[in-house]
Amino acid sequence: MKKILLIDDDTFICEILKKYLEKNNYSVNVAFSGQSANELLKKQNFDLVLCDFRLPDTSGLELLKKIKIQKPNTPVVIITAYADVKVAVQLMKLGATDYITKPIQQDELIILVNKLFEEKAPSTVTEIPTHLN
Repeated sequence: MKKILLIDDDTFICEILKKYLEKNNYSVNVAFSGQSANELLKKQNFDLVLCDFRLPDTSGLELLKKIKIQKPNTPVVIITAYADVKVAVQLMKLGATDYITKPIQQDELIILVNKLFEEKAPSTVTEIPTHLN
């Protein structure tokens, strides 16, 4: 089961998204601040991080930088209420895999999460027989 770290200070949003992602067979840990997210990232590995852009103790931008130093191969999706192209470009340049805007549409989120995991999945190689009978 793929593990997702959801970072957002809005407990209501976290609860809804956690239940929805778990219903879709993902394991979800929640952090309500940058500090608690950093502690979880030190203790565990995650297959994906969903991180709010605005947190009470840091910005999603700063947290993205830290995650990319600690866990460079972990995809990070930034959740933002601001669909600003400049911010989106800056996030992508700093290593964000993608971003999603609030209000979050659950169907849109699960499509994005599934797509990211499909892209990361190793391709299966079918062996070709070396001889024919």
